[in-house]
Amino acid sequence: MRYLVCLSLLISTTPGAFAQTAAESVAAKSYPIEYLGKSIPQSFTMDASRLPVLREWQPGDPISEIPRQHWLAAGQKPPSALTPVNAADPRDPLVAKAQQFYATRAQRAFGTPEFSVAGIGNTGVSPPDTTADVGKDHVVQSVNGGGGARYLILNKTDGSVAAGPFTMAALGTGGVCGSSLGDPVIVYDEMAERWLFTEFSTQAGRSLCVYVSAGSNPVSTTWTKYEFQTPAFPDYPHYGVWGNSYLITANEGSTGGNRPIFAVDRAKMLLGQPAGIVRANLPNLSGFGFQTWTPADHDGKLNAVPATLPGIFMRHRDDEAHNAGANNPTQDFLELVQLTVDWSAPTPVGSASAVQQIPMAEFSSNLNGLSAFEAFPQPNGQKIDPLREPIMRRVAYRRFPGYETLLGNLVTDVDGNDTGGIRWFELRRTGGAAGTWTLHQQGTHALADAGGPIDRWMAGAAMDQDGNIALAYSVVRQAPAVFTGLRYAGRLAGDPLGTLTTAEASIFEGAGSQTGQRWGDYAQLGTDPENGCSFFGTGEYVNAGGQWQTRVGRFKFDECGGPTFTAVSSNLSQQICAAVLPASSRQLSLDFSALNGFSAPVSVALNGALPAGLTGTLSAATITPPGTLTANFTFAAGTVAGPNSATIRSQGTGPNGAIVRDLNVAFDVYTQAPTAPSLSAPANAALGVALTPTLSWAAAPQTASYLLELSTSASFTTLIAQQVVTGTSFTAPALASNTQYFWRVSARNACPVINPSELLRDGFEDPSSGSATSSVFSFSTQAGPGDCSAGTTTTVVFNDDMESGAPGWTHSAAAGTDTWAISPAFPAAGANAYRGIGPVSQADQRLVSPAISVPAGSNQRFLSFSQRIGMEPDGANCYDAGILEVSTDAGVTFNQITTGITGVPYTGTVDSGNTALGGRQGWCGLSTAHAITAVDLAPYGGQSVRFRFRLGTDTGVNVADGWNIDNVRVLSCTP
Repeated sequence: MRYLVCLSLLISTTPGAFAQTAAESVAAKSYPIEYLGKSIPQSFTMDASRLPVLREWQPGDPISEIPRQHWLAAGQKPPSALTPVNAADPRDPLVAKAQQFYATRAQRAFGTPEFSVAGIGNTGVSPPDTTADVGKDHVVQSVNGGGGARYLILNKTDGSVAAGPFTMAALGTGGVCGSSLGDPVIVYDEMAERWLFTEFSTQAGRSLCVYVSAGSNPVSTTWTKYEFQTPAFPDYPHYGVWGNSYLITANEGSTGGNRPIFAVDRAKMLLGQPAGIVRANLPNLSGFGFQTWTPADHDGKLNAVPATLPGIFMRHRDDEAHNAGANNPTQDFLELVQLTVDWSAPTPVGSASAVQQIPMAEFSSNLNGLSAFEAFPQPNGQKIDPLREPIMRRVAYRRFPGYETLLGNLVTDVDGNDTGGIRWFELRRTGGAAGTWTLHQQGTHALADAGGPIDRWMAGAAMDQDGNIALAYSVVRQAPAVFTGLRYAGRLAGDPLGTLTTAEASIFEGAGSQTGQRWGDYAQLGTDPENGCSFFGTGEYVNAGGQWQTRVGRFKFDECGGPTFTAVSSNLSQQICAAVLPASSRQLSLDFSALNGFSAPVSVALNGALPAGLTGTLSAATITPPGTLTANFTFAAGTVAGPNSATIRSQGTGPNGAIVRDLNVAFDVYTQAPTAPSLSAPANAALGVALTPTLSWAAAPQTASYLLELSTSASFTTLIAQQVVTGTSFTAPALASNTQYFWRVSARNACPVINPSELLRDGFEDPSSGSATSSVFSFSTQAGPGDCSAGTTTTVVFNDDMESGAPGWTHSAAAGTDTWAISPAFPAAGANAYRGIGPVSQADQRLVSPAISVPAGSNQRFLSFSQRIGMEPDGANCYDAGILEVSTDAGVTFNQITTGITGVPYTGTVDSGNTALGGRQGWCGLSTAHAITAVDLAPYGGQSVRFRFRLGTDTGVNVADGWNIDNVRVLSCTP
């Protein structure tokens, strides 16, 4: 189960400001560990087959949906999406590659599950938090239920029930964990052949319950129970098996702007001895209330994690969401932290160290904002939870000869329309702890059928012993109906990097829609520790009765198992400039590894006919893995611009016959430098353009990508947006009203725009090598609140940006304390704004402008001001509120302005408990940015007026932000 934790946001109007805050990054820092004490274990022996079996939920039984839990301190506001300074293309850059391979991928036996059996049925608690792992002879599944987690034991050969379902609390007797709550995680420690069953308890408010088996048979064994208490409630805990520790993460509250990572003493727990727990606090990310790290979890019975290897934790960072003030629109990041603990010291010592910020292709966490549980619509229209915040359970860790891998996934919006796709990634490292993790491959799994896109999310990712990868995940679509079900897809180790090359297969298809918004919170995919090949996945679906159910499926690649080899390479996708011939590719390094005792020679050759003009050479025709060969390609006369490809086929002989590994090399060939594109819309010098315009241009021949630049200056010294685009249009970020903008587009490919005789002979895969820039177009945006319309001349009658002390303004309180003051807390621009704060008492505070002469005549006249509102709402109405008043008699009497207001209208009616403003219309609520309000001053033409900003509060809650007023102007618009 997951609780939503709402924290305050750091909001800045200064580019780069976010990069300086501790809540934004863990880069290049070290964090001390805190020893939280020891748990004294309790051991007991139990035969699960003798426990009474719990029945499934029946109509009439209680129904419980886990509520949102707000850890909201005074003055803090719920998280919301921030507007990044550099707009990112809403289209996922990796989706086209996935679609390309989906059109040609072949079905394999992988697409037929070896079994798909029912798991634990609906318990009346939502979400189920479905989890399962596979051990020596069994699969164990667990879900949330009334009275805590329930677990079910299946025989892994055929999926038949061996025992259960039971409550997890039945594994112990009394204590804190006798009143457990849920959030189960099932973990099999294959290095020790032990099970870990885990959940949390709210007893004492902060307990982790961990049960460790004495053997590999969970039906009949001795269990040792550990109760670890954390400083605050450890919501959404996750676990990973590591060398000297079991790694744990949680969405723990009350940690002062941090999220913790934990470790417990694995060696002591395997011996049934008292075991310690340590914690390190790492900075939060802005933009998320609920958030957590994900621990690495070891796979691979024969390649154990060394006890000296630091534990690994990861999270993703979408800098449009978390670093909006200084975001990079073309890439986001994976953050990786290592935890070192010396358990041998009397008091454990160690630290958590930020190791790497790993760039990856742009993805989007903004799925109906950054906190809503509703994103993916079911056929009945009810939207369900995307779980955008964590890297999903698990980050699977596996060791191969010469290198280590980390495999994980997260959900992303693939098109800007809240369409869910799965961004998966594989990291590799050589050299052990001293080495550097690199992004070996990444892809976005997001496919459409004849009915359109399908939402995919809530994935588990795993890798078998041969390096083949599988994803199992949830699917749904509103129309044409795809009911929430469970599917999977995968790739062989030698397939083109970044692609899933099997057809999508089904574990189980849903038949109905649920009425609630909560979904899953996690699913799980694991690999059989005995054969190293079979994948076991679990997740939820909805039946025809609208109730969630769970399923457990097993599937494998036919190619996995027995002696075999792998062939991998980088540089499999290159961009080539062939303007001068011959031209060469970058050299490919072909790396071969032997698995499971493979020792036969492997023949390596180019397979099939090559495109015209393309030739290739290999450094050797055979190799006995492990080892490395190189390949080089040359483009000569006859080369054709566009996609060119080659296949390098490696063939060896295994116990079951021929083993074939194909490496497909893709070349995008350009035979000329790019030409400048022609801009089309908005037309040059266009007026009244929408505030989020779509800029478009004609395609230029042989163009790899376009660089769009948008600025408020013709010299482009200040950029509003700078975006690499693969298509021929770009939707700009929200622009300022009534403002002139300039834009241009550069066409780019691998060929430099220089004398062709100066071309180098390799390295043209960089699409920014050459560019040709269009002419410059301009446009002016439509008028906004308080702006003079197009075709008029603006005369500024009065202007005060509060930067010079706001001369002529006065303020007082008719009741309570006068708090109006120039403040740097929340300016619209510059350094200052006027700010009034509502106390926890009745107050009537007034801020009065200097006298202002409103021009007479038939011209338009406006008052405009920028306001950031922090006043206590009452649903759609107000407890505390602000109003605007005007005086035409030198401030003797004031009347509220109620008409002619645009931009930000009054919020609602002020509660009668507010004695100053009760019954009036007023402004209130919790805004996170300034917005412009405008007032038509036609009724006051030719008069001298004063404006009064009046803040009235009741005796209830204080909202610390207060009412912030900036950039007060009076304009006259002359035709």
